[in-house]
This record gives sequence, C-alpha cells and structure tokens, in this order.
Amino acid sequence: MKNVRFTALARNDLQEIYDFISRDNPKVATDYLLIIKKHCELLAANPKLGVKREEYCGLYKFPVDNYLIFYRPSQSGIEVIRVLHGSRDIESIL
Repeated sequence: MKNVRFTALARNDLQEIYDFISRDNPKVATDYLLIIKKHCELLAANPKLGVKREEYCGLYKFPVDNYLIFYRPSQSGIEVIRVLHGSRDIESIL
C-alpha cells in the first residue's frame, strides 16, 4: 500500500476544515475529514488521477467537493502539500 504524507500546512488545513464544519456538526466534520483522507489514499495509489498544474509549482490538484487537494507524487505514494477551499486565492497561497 502506498503512503500518504501530510505536510504541517496540510495538517493545519485539515484542522481548520474540521473546526469550521464542527461548529455546526462535529459528526459531519469527522466524516468529511475521513472522506478527504480516503481520497488521499486513492491518490497515493493512483497519483496521476489529479491534474498537474504548472502554475502551482508543478503540484497536482484533485477536487473533493469544494476543496482542492494539492499534492506531489513521491516514490512511496504522495505528499499532500495543502488542502484548500476552492474559493480561496490559491495562487497567492501557494
């Protein structure tokens, strides 16, 4: 099985997503993070599922609902760089 490694920024993004959703419903927040993590596992096994975006430093991008997973393939799987809401100014963040 391929590995998923989260950068500190990506872990912080996931915590912010959880905090935001859990204000209304902690169960939904937990379930949603599991969905994102399952997609990351899928990407680790199939890193070319995402779209390579040269304008984002050559990172791959994969959508999960309104969020975007930005990652880099590695020998052992993927490294998740950021998980950002699609409405944010992605270029200035990356």
